Amino acid sequence: MTRNDKEYLFHLLQDIYFDNIDTAKADEAAEAMHNDVRWVHNQVWEHDAHKTNIRDTLNGQKEVREFLRKRIVEMQIEGIIHKVENVVSDGKLGAFKANVIGTDKSKKPFFGLVELKDDKIIYYRVLPQE
Repeated sequence: MTRNDKEYLFHLLQDIYFDNIDTAKADEAAEAMHNDVRWVHNQVWEHDAHKTNIRDTLNGQKEVREFLRKRIVEMQIEGIIHKVENVVSDGKLGAFKANVIGTDKSKKPFFGLVELKDDKIIYYRVLPQE
């Protein structure tokens, strides 16, 4: 039986990455990323001087893990969560649409592009929907 690429990418993004971010588990969230990941992220939910025009670029799972350990504290205070809505993938490349949801149920939509290697995300790019 072959793996469903779309479902697998959804699992990496929602179950491993975002759900662990939303429950303050940075180390577990970073496990979705390849050791050599290139992680590029424009802020989606503006808070604590983090604006949408600021782009963070990280190289390697270790840098992502350290970044998340610091940023998760702020996200917990904000009370935001991440929900993936749609995913497309051919097993190597993928894209997704998701929302950051606030405590008042307001949504900030965003898009992401990913590349997979060795069943992990080796390239991750997120942009807020304009």
